[in-house]
Amino acid sequence: MNTTGYRITYTLLGLVLLAIIGSSILFIPSGDPEQLPAAVDRYAPRDGDIVLNPIKVMIDVQPYYEVHFVIDGIPIPAQDMDNIVEIGRYEFIPGEGKAIERWTPGDHTVVATWTGGSAGTDVGTLVWTFRVQ
Repeated sequence: MNTTGYRITYTLLGLVLLAIIGSSILFIPSGDPEQLPAAVDRYAPRDGDIVLNPIKVMIDVQPYYEVHFVIDGIPIPAQDMDNIVEIGRYEFIPGEGKAIERWTPGDHTVVATWTGGSAGTDVGTLVWTFRVQ
């Protein structure tokens, strides 16, 4: 290969590198944190997460709020959940004899509805989906 061939090759490689960097800047998410409702401190697994069994569904809300889960259209009874109302933590782990006995592979949708605040006036819902491998 002569000198002109090398120059053309390096120029093309440089242009490809610039195209990769430019598309990365344009198309990769900015990483801004998700905006949660004021009543919610955190939840897990996060929306869009891909997880391995076994996992627990968890939400942390303001202390003394009441939370109800509906997972894949199935209401989760209070006796199936592990709740610490004083700190606002609500968790569900599938198990024998519970509304959901095990996670199946695929997508699962959680609807968490809360009530709290002065005279129960703070009402809200958070919906998220995760995938079990």
